Amino acid sequence: MYITSFYADGFRNLHGVRFEPDAHFNLIIGDNAQGKTNLLDAIWLMTGCRSFHGAKERHYLGFDAPFFQCDMRFRDERREQRISYSLERGQQKKRKITINGVDSQKTGGLFEAFHCVAFSPCDVELVNGTPDKRRNFMDLCACQLHPASMQYVSRASLLLSQRNASIQNALKGRIRKRDIPLFDEQLAQAGAYLSCMRYNYIKGMAPLCRELYSVMTGGSEALQIGYRSAVYGDMELPERPTPELVDMYREKLSMHLDEDMRMGFTSKGIQRDDLTLAIDGNAVQIFGSQGQRKSTALVLKLAQAHLYNQKLSRSPVVLLDDVMGELDERRQRLIYDMVAQMQVFITLCHPSSLRLSQKGKIFRMDSGQLAEESSPPENVENSVERVEN
Repeated sequence: MYITSFYADGFRNLHGVRFEPDAHFNLIIGDNAQGKTNLLDAIWLMTGCRSFHGAKERHYLGFDAPFFQCDMRFRDERREQRISYSLERGQQKKRKITINGVDSQKTGGLFEAFHCVAFSPCDVELVNGTPDKRRNFMDLCACQLHPASMQYVSRASLLLSQRNASIQNALKGRIRKRDIPLFDEQLAQAGAYLSCMRYNYIKGMAPLCRELYSVMTGGSEALQIGYRSAVYGDMELPERPTPELVDMYREKLSMHLDEDMRMGFTSKGIQRDDLTLAIDGNAVQIFGSQGQRKSTALVLKLAQAHLYNQKLSRSPVVLLDDVMGELDERRQRLIYDMVAQMQVFITLCHPSSLRLSQKGKIFRMDSGQLAEESSPPENVENSVERVEN
C-alpha cells in the first residue's frame, strides 16, 4: 500500500499542499512550527482514527479557514483508490467523506480501506501513560488485521456505558438493582471476544518484540510483553470465545455487582485489562530508564508494522514524525530494515541527523506550504540519494 498523490488545504496551517510522494522514501524537512507534523496528521486522518497526537476533529480547521479539504489517492494490492475528507466551519460542522466517489457517513470505511503506522515522540506514553492508552493500542493493532472486530470494540464501549448508567440510576432509586444485569449477557459476549482478540495479538507480537529489542540493545537486555486480563487472569485463550468463556465473563460481572454498587461503576471487565512490559523481568513503567522506555515504545510500533505486513501480505504506510534525530545508527538501521518494503514519510528539522543513505524524494515545508527539493541540501546529500527519473 502506498500513496500516489496527496492534497491538503485549510488543515491547520497547510495551504494548498499538493505533492506526489515517492513510493518508498520521503523526507520532509523544515524548521519547527512550519507544518511538517500537520502534514503527517492529515495523512493519518485518512485512516479514520483520531489524531496520533490526540487532537479532536474540530482542531483540524485552520484558525481562519472556513473549511479544510484533504484528497488522497493510494494504491493497494488490487487497484488505485481515492479518499476525500472535508469539514466546514459553522455552528453545525459539516463533515463529508467519500471513498472512491461514494459518500461515507462514518469513518469506519476509512479504517477498512487505508492503514498507517505512526511513530512520534509521544509514543513513549504507551509505556509511561495510563492503561487505557495500551488497551487502545492493542485494539487498534488487532483491528487493523481484522477490521470487522472494530464493531466489538464499539459495542463493548457502548454496553459498558449503559451498564454504568444503570448502576448510577439504581443508586438514585430510579431503577431496581436487579435490572442492572440486563446488559450483562451482551457485554459478556463482546468482552470475551475482545479478551481473546487482545490475548492472541499480543501472543503473536511477544516473540517479535523480544527479537527486535535484542537487536536494538546488542543482546544485552531482554524485553517481555504480555496481556493481563481482568476477567481471565493468566488463562490461555483461543482465537474465538467459547460459550464457557462468555459464561465466565458474565459470572464475574454478577459476582461483583455489590462491589460495583459501592464504587458506582463496573469494576471488572476488559476496561481493566493491560499490556504488561518488562525488561529482564522488571516492569518498564517503574524501573525502566527514559532510554529503555523510548526503545520499548519504538519496538512496539515496529512490531505492529511487521505483523501487519506479515499477516496481510501487504504493507502499511509508515509515518515517522520527528523521531529519527534522537536515534543512534543502530536504531535507525533497525527501523530502515523493518520498513524497507514500505512507503515511509520522515519529518526532521535537522536532516544531518540521518545516519544512513536512502533513495527517495526530499520536500521542504515552509509556512504551511510544501515544495520538492530539486537537489539535496548540503547537509542531506549523504543521507538521501535522489531517484533518477
